Order: sequence, then C-alpha cells, then structure tokens
Amino acid sequence: MGEGLAGGSREHPVPAEGRAVVYGLLARALDYPGEDLAAELVAGEFVARLRWAGTGLIGEECLAGEAGAIADYTASFTDRDGERRLLLELQKDYTRLSFASKPRLVPLFESVYREGKLLQESTFEVARLYHEAGLRLRPGFTLPPDHIALELECMAYLCFQEAVAAGVQDGEKREKEAVRLQREVLGQHLGEFGARFAERLKAHAGTSFYRSVARLLADFLAREETRLLPVPG
Repeated sequence: MGEGLAGGSREHPVPAEGRAVVYGLLARALDYPGEDLAAELVAGEFVARLRWAGTGLIGEECLAGEAGAIADYTASFTDRDGERRLLLELQKDYTRLSFASKPRLVPLFESVYREGKLLQESTFEVARLYHEAGLRLRPGFTLPPDHIALELECMAYLCFQEAVAAGVQDGEKREKEAVRLQREVLGQHLGEFGARFAERLKAHAGTSFYRSVARLLADFLAREETRLLPVPG
C-alpha cells in the first residue's frame, strides 16, 4: 500500500502521506523478517525512506539517532553474503523474543497485554475496525488479527486513504471517515498496546535494529496521540 508513496521528488511528504509511510515501515520491521526487509536494509532503502517520511513526525533527535544506528548496524552486512547473514540474525532474534521464549519476552498480540491471553475481546474489537475500514486479512493468514504489524498496517492504510481523499469524489467525507477510524484504532488499541510493546522490545532485543525500532515506535506513537487524540477535559 505504501510502495508508491515515498519515491517522489518533494523534499518531504505531506503529513498524511508521511504518516502512512512511517506506519508502513514500522509494520514491515515488526512482521516476521523476510528477504525483502533484509535487502532494503542492506541497500539503505529502509533508512532513506524513514528519514524522508519521518522528518517532522518523529522527534528530530530520535530520528537522527535511530536511523543512524540502523545504518551503522546494517553496514556490517554489505558483503556478498550480507543479506543472508542479516536475515538469519534478525529471524533468530525475532523468534527468540516472540516465539521461543517461555513466557514470551515480547508478545506480538494486543490481547496478551490487555487481557493476559490470546483471542480476547480486544482481538475482536480490532477485527471489527478492520472490517469497518474495508480491510480483509490475506488468504492463508492464520495469526490473530491484533498482531502489532497488522495494527500498524491498518493505520498506514487509513493514513493513505486520508492522503488521497482530496482527489476523489466525496473527498471531504472520506477524509473525515479515515481520520475517525485512525482515532479509534490509535485511541482504543494501538496507542497503549504499541507503547507497552515498544518498552518490552527495547528491554529484550538482542540486535540494535530491534532496539532502534522500539525507540522509533514509542516516539512516533506518542506524537501521533498528541496529533490525533483530544486532550482530556
């Protein structure tokens, strides 16, 4: 969904577009690592997109520090076998954090943080929001829908819908609906879940990549809450 968003000639994206890209990058980083992610990291594409989209959306110090840390980390994987070695290292760390550890060091699902176990009320609440947004799980996807990467992907999609609304019929109505759903997903689900997830990821990650992703996630979501959610009266 975000593939066509970050290659433009503008120095920086418009806000909704940039937010879509940042959410999409975080979703990719927090899904199970695949060959595409490793290739983008080694080529410097991930960091370039992060810097392009994150300016003004992530704290200046955080963005500079963590983008630099990711670039430094991946610089040691630029040899001919680098992508394979990086992929194996990320997969090993991800598996240790979220699948092999007992109890799980960094659970991937919102319901574990809210209700203490999988497939609880929060799972079905977020699935309802996906349906309301017009999203469907990919065929063959068997994990619960409150996976951290899916909630981030949902926000990326909603920000993209906000960004393109100006150029379509009933654009104002569509933009308002996209923003309403963003507020629901962030305010009722991803805001608290993402902050707690980031705290655990930062504490337990074995690679500097995941520690940097944790700091970026925490900073970005805190600023998103300030941007989107009303201040309690």
